[in-house]
Amino acid sequence: MRRSGRIEEFVSLQGNPRSRSSYQSAVRRYLDFIYDPVRKGRVATREEAGRYEELAEDYFTGPHNHAIDVQRFAASLNAAKTPPKSAHFWLSVVREFFKSNSADIGEDAWRMAKRRGPKGRRARTREATFNKDLIQRILPYMPLLLKVVFLTMISSGMRIGETLKLRIGDVHLDEEPVRITIPGDVTKNGDPRTTFISREAAAAIRAWLEVRGEWLRSSTNRNAGLLRHLGKEHLAKAIENDDRLFPVHVTTVHKSFVTALEKAGVDDIDPQTQRRQLRLHQCRKFFRTVMAQRIPVDAVELMMGHDGYLTDAYVRYTEEELRQYYRQAEGAVCVGVADDVAAAVVGGHLDALQEENRALRVELSSIKSEVGQLKEIEERSKLVPEVFSAMVKNPEFQKMFNKAMADLSKQE
Repeated sequence: MRRSGRIEEFVSLQGNPRSRSSYQSAVRRYLDFIYDPVRKGRVATREEAGRYEELAEDYFTGPHNHAIDVQRFAASLNAAKTPPKSAHFWLSVVREFFKSNSADIGEDAWRMAKRRGPKGRRARTREATFNKDLIQRILPYMPLLLKVVFLTMISSGMRIGETLKLRIGDVHLDEEPVRITIPGDVTKNGDPRTTFISREAAAAIRAWLEVRGEWLRSSTNRNAGLLRHLGKEHLAKAIENDDRLFPVHVTTVHKSFVTALEKAGVDDIDPQTQRRQLRLHQCRKFFRTVMAQRIPVDAVELMMGHDGYLTDAYVRYTEEELRQYYRQAEGAVCVGVADDVAAAVVGGHLDALQEENRALRVELSSIKSEVGQLKEIEERSKLVPEVFSAMVKNPEFQKMFNKAMADLSKQE
């Protein structure tokens, strides 16, 4: 006898909570197509979740043509103009769900379903591209916590989920550039890795750590009424003892980011997909683009944790080599200041800049002295015509001048 439902058993195989949620949503979407939609709100109630389990049991035990159903589902996604990446994911989850219930319909049926589904491999949303001007337009509207998370993500290439799971001990603020060690239980692929953050982001983290304790206590107080209402007062201690660097839920960060976009006047929506053109995930794309223009791309991919580069890159680069590469390109991901300031101050040339400034100050002092001398000469030169006129009119000068001219004539 089955102890839990088919859907629960299937999604429990996924280790990541967000993956479990995505897989569960895909299966329920398929059942909504086969039967009538069950869920009335955004989140299924306990009764609705139980109804989905009943439908899944009926689907695999009743008289259904699974091969035809999958092709019809794919065609419906195409008719609804579902983004290709979303459609491909849902179909792949449904295929796994079938296999886990011993209902594999064969390669031919899946190929037919793929042909009937949305075409293309890229997202249909026309995303806006992050650049420093756009980022500097948004930053003033970000509250401190969001700003620190944003600067950390955009200067490290980390995903939002990885960033919010970091513990304080994972961030080595005593090093330069600041190193971040991402544990394997945090990364998407399960492999630990190392990346770095800019001095700009490091300064923001230090500022955040000064108020983090008070923020946690305030957060506990804000949620006290809700926890009492839900009968979960014991969670207050868990909130206060949260050892994550950023003890906040991903939904809260996303909502705060949207609010900042709205205040900055850049909350643009794609007219075709009705999705926002700016999302936090684009921090990784910005990191990948600007860093790869300055240092080897496989070093960038290694810091980002992309699977295809891990084996070769780990052999090729030591941690110290990655640090040196990051230092070379750090100015590109220091987004809160102008390019020339970033290149000089956070690009590793601060000493040279200071020496150049000292030389310029000495040169400026010398120029000021010379300008002063020139002004004095100019003032004196204004007196020459007056002095010469007075000399000519003086009788003694006239006698001396006439005698000199007479002596000159005798010599000739």
